[in-house]
Amino acid sequence: GADVSISKSPPQGTDIQRHYLQGFVAQNLHITHAFYTHPKILIAALNGPAVGLSAALTGFADFVYAAPHTFILTPFSSLGLVAEGGSSRAFVSRLGISKANEALIMSKRITCEELVSVGYVNGVMDVKPGEDDKFLELVLREVDDRLGKHLIPESLLGIKKLIRRPERDLLDAQGVAEVFGGLDRFVSGVPLWKGAVWWLYWVFEHKFAIAGTWYVIPSCGFALH
Repeated sequence: GADVSISKSPPQGTDIQRHYLQGFVAQNLHITHAFYTHPKILIAALNGPAVGLSAALTGFADFVYAAPHTFILTPFSSLGLVAEGGSSRAFVSRLGISKANEALIMSKRITCEELVSVGYVNGVMDVKPGEDDKFLELVLREVDDRLGKHLIPESLLGIKKLIRRPERDLLDAQGVAEVFGGLDRFVSGVPLWKGAVWWLYWVFEHKFAIAGTWYVIPSCGFALH
């Protein structure tokens, strides 16, 4: 799920740039790098809305399964921020430039139907909101069927490495550009008050549970993340 809480202002007298360098920049860069360099097969199971950085990171999943009521929302422009989580590259690659512009520049919600139409998700499970156990069961059944013992683990990992290889240097550079762009915005002070307004709007206008599950397919069996 997503932590959509608003960052607290630095204590009075704090070096603002250093504060966000040690917090936002370091943490954001680290988690994004961890996702796009992960050597094993990553599966995202989205049984509800994915918001912000959590939504952005789904762009690095090797396979994405969703519920019909799923949507992704990256409201960075509504918060006075810039794109983060590698989304300025991953979304363009996975959604296409038109939908990526809608998601990132317009802060538009991208529905499950739209995600299916552009090939962002690999499958939609027939579940209703609140049927979390059923959703998980269906996803695990699908994964076990498609990524079962009939496949050679070393081949899976070797193929993933080849697929991801051309993007590695580009993502390294783009990740740095994103976090320093975000740093500039935080130093300006805009995201703090804009974020508070947006969060209040979200709380009062939406009743969705932020839901999602990450899986890693190791060389044998599953690890739930």
